Amino acid sequence: MTREEVLKALTAWVSAEFGKLLALRAVRRVRRAAGTTWLAKIVVPAASGVIPVGELEIDEEGNILNAITVEQVVEAVRNPPPSETHDEAAADDLGDLMDMGEPEPAPDDEYDNLSPGRLYEKAAALAGAKDEASLRKARDLMPRLLVDPEKRAAVLVWMAVVERKLNDIPTALLHLEAAAREFADRFDLPALEKLAALSHELMGDEPYQASPIKRLLDESKEKMRPVANIFECPQFLNIGPDDRDWLGDSIKLIELKQGADLVREGEPSRNVYVIKRGLIGVHLELPEGGTRLVRTCYPGWLLGESSVLVADDPRCTATLRAETESEVWVIDAGILRDVMKGNADVRYRIEATKHLHRIDSFFSMHETLAQLEAIVRDDLLACIQRIAAVEEDTVLIAANEPPKVACLILKGAIDVREGEKLLATIEADRFLGVRDAMHAIAPATAATARAGSMIALFDAEMLRKLGERSPEHVIAVLERLG
Repeated sequence: MTREEVLKALTAWVSAEFGKLLALRAVRRVRRAAGTTWLAKIVVPAASGVIPVGELEIDEEGNILNAITVEQVVEAVRNPPPSETHDEAAADDLGDLMDMGEPEPAPDDEYDNLSPGRLYEKAAALAGAKDEASLRKARDLMPRLLVDPEKRAAVLVWMAVVERKLNDIPTALLHLEAAAREFADRFDLPALEKLAALSHELMGDEPYQASPIKRLLDESKEKMRPVANIFECPQFLNIGPDDRDWLGDSIKLIELKQGADLVREGEPSRNVYVIKRGLIGVHLELPEGGTRLVRTCYPGWLLGESSVLVADDPRCTATLRAETESEVWVIDAGILRDVMKGNADVRYRIEATKHLHRIDSFFSMHETLAQLEAIVRDDLLACIQRIAAVEEDTVLIAANEPPKVACLILKGAIDVREGEKLLATIEADRFLGVRDAMHAIAPATAATARAGSMIALFDAEMLRKLGERSPEHVIAVLERLG
């Protein structure tokens, strides 16, 4: 749904249920594990300001997920929050247009009042110096620039250069490895090759051969190989000769220049795409405005699956942009739907792809998982055993034995009990059992999924292997999931 469609649907629901008593404020898009939804703040307009009631949520199909009740409205009016004032409400109305952030602190030194661009230039100039005082100042300044995702990789390279000049080779190598992960996320092979050559020089041949930088370079080269035939795509492996002929007649191959958009978020979704050559970036709209590159897709990726799985007016859930010169196969959604009617395996694979893409988008915006590079998130996605629709209350993790699965709740909830005692209820967008599954720890509690829930189940053995081959910072992030 577009923002305009969301506003129209929510306004109609609020008007039908409460007339002019309630009003909408601050509509924003939310990325959940089960897909995209929208949240709107609901308020009671009053002469002295507005009284917040709660948030109304709607999914991409137009379903209201948490209807506001009369009891909520009455309670809000009886006990309004003391901090809500007319001025604060007005600022909330302008949330999409203004950032009412904290006042800027007074500068601590000569660099604190520089713009990010000027600070970057100054830090780079200091890093290029030879005297120790300038290099140490550059060392202090560089970490301030890591918050800019567009410059993070270059900043990490400069940090490595500084540490090398200061003769701290172990720290220089750590910065080079972090930079390599940034470049690997974007499949920037020229940059990766330069980093690999420098790290090879610094660490010697034998350590380099076992290093993460060489592994990242080798994996990126392998993934960048063009696909010779569209039926090498995993979703189409089991299409028979007859369907291949039929489907093949409808397939078009298009070329995209670097920077060209294949589709834009919110536009009608009419085709399925498979990348033959090059890189396609997935850009998601941010709640505060603008977009963010969350995934770079390489040859063999299937995109646009919503066009064949959403029955009524499917929409693109992301902007797809060519990050390099690329070639993409285009398949008409109507033709592929006909193939899926006669081939249950193809339909299952494409449905699984949609679930994985939704979870991947959720991972990329997740407060904890967003700290991991895309390759690690790929490894975590590969640990998903299946997506389970729970028809009746089902024990997923038994008490007093190492779990066989970990869980991500897409819809519904999981109850955690010790014996008959209910200790907690874990709801949508939360993980359960990742730490215990990864380390084969037997919990004293049992976890039961409620009927009607949908759960992504991660294979415990695959999580253990992921933990064994991952560096400590990755393990720490995964343990924090729950």
